[in-house]
Amino acid sequence: MEEEQIWRAFLCFWLAVSGAVLGSFLDCAVSRWAEEDPHPFAGRSRCASCGHVLGARDLVPVLSYLLRRGRCRWCGERIPPECLWAELAGAAAFLWVGLRFGLCPELGQWLVFAFLLLALSLTDRAKRIIPDKLLLLLAANRAAWFFVLGHGAREALETGKALAVPAALLALVLVMERLMGREAMGGGDIKLLFALALYLSWAELFLTLLAGCLLGLLWAGLTRRSKGAAMPFGPFLAAGAVLAVCGGGPVLEWYFGLF
Repeated sequence: MEEEQIWRAFLCFWLAVSGAVLGSFLDCAVSRWAEEDPHPFAGRSRCASCGHVLGARDLVPVLSYLLRRGRCRWCGERIPPECLWAELAGAAAFLWVGLRFGLCPELGQWLVFAFLLLALSLTDRAKRIIPDKLLLLLAANRAAWFFVLGHGAREALETGKALAVPAALLALVLVMERLMGREAMGGGDIKLLFALALYLSWAELFLTLLAGCLLGLLWAGLTRRSKGAAMPFGPFLAAGAVLAVCGGGPVLEWYFGLF
């Protein structure tokens, strides 16, 4: 048992490091994409203020930001805190997935799941857009692992039940928009829920929605958002989905045990 725990700790440590590295990479790429750079994945990392090429010691995820106190080593200008948040989010997501699943074939599916959710969260934060290409990749990942993991009719039936949740929500949103005369929920958020329904049960999807709403309200309160101010919902849905996958089981078991 001790050896198994050591191996799990080793796995989770490197998953957290990998998640932080990928978070840093995605934040850089998305920032370039938001600025309409034709080659967001090419070229060396540079300071956004002075343009100086960053060296290896400037690019250690989390540590470089903290040791430099959030400032560029060359010009002293502040580094956007979103860089740190992206690295921490990547580390946390990969760590939670590792703790939940351990070293098993299914781990691959959920690591790609977490990576794509982080990518679409950053794009939604940057430009209030959830690209269809990322949603298609999310669906393709699930489709591929559906066959790799040997899933069959029972899992397909559960997916059908889960898809009913975003379908019902879409109908409700269309009615609300017709009555209010304005957008009630972004189309990208609805499409994201359909993609998440390929992975989650209907109960986990409801938990995702609840967690996403609570996290969004908490963030709005902490950042003192004014009433009616626009705020991307995709990152909170993504965080809610990771929470539902990694820790939703005991919560749902407790809830259904009340009846």
